[in-house]
Amino acid sequence: MSMPPVRGIFFDLGNVLLSLDTSKFIRRITSLTGLGERQLRAGFSGDLVPKYECGLLTTEEFLLQLRGRLGVTITQDDFVDAWTCLFHEEPLIGEDLLRDLALKHPLWAISNTNKMHFDFIRTHYRFLNHFKGWILSYEVGAAKPDPAIFRHALARAGLAAPESLFVDDQAVNVEAARALGMDVIQFMSPTQLTEELRERDLI
Repeated sequence: MSMPPVRGIFFDLGNVLLSLDTSKFIRRITSLTGLGERQLRAGFSGDLVPKYECGLLTTEEFLLQLRGRLGVTITQDDFVDAWTCLFHEEPLIGEDLLRDLALKHPLWAISNTNKMHFDFIRTHYRFLNHFKGWILSYEVGAAKPDPAIFRHALARAGLAAPESLFVDDQAVNVEAARALGMDVIQFMSPTQLTEELRERDLI
């Protein structure tokens, strides 16, 4: 049985629209705190980041707990500079492709992210101008691969699952969306994505 025509496309942010390099963050925060990588990873382990990304902690609460874990004093401005330096300057997907897609199909972002990261993305990248909206884990209280975030996304976009396409680099997230009936593409490269979009007659 063939899928119905796609009426909306959902894109992941990290490592789909934007490339991430966590080693840059490690180097920056090491220079600010003097802590070793092992100490830093221990400080960020557990549920601290997931709670922040699901909106269970405010930015202030997150930083307060992190300072306590690491045993260091770091200003919010310094931390934001380090926390956001992991994004590469150039998006992974060209703006021309997003613009062409957006002319025919509403684009939505769906991301496990936090307020500091998304505030930075909104102010530093133009590609979101082509998006109708975004569904963010810290705003809806659920993170991929939890089906709840996909249901939030579909309801927000006014789409049935079979009418939507979801693009993500993580297999577990792709499979969660597929289980709900969404069409999916596991992102490997811009070239592969373009080919799969062409196969669906979306570009």
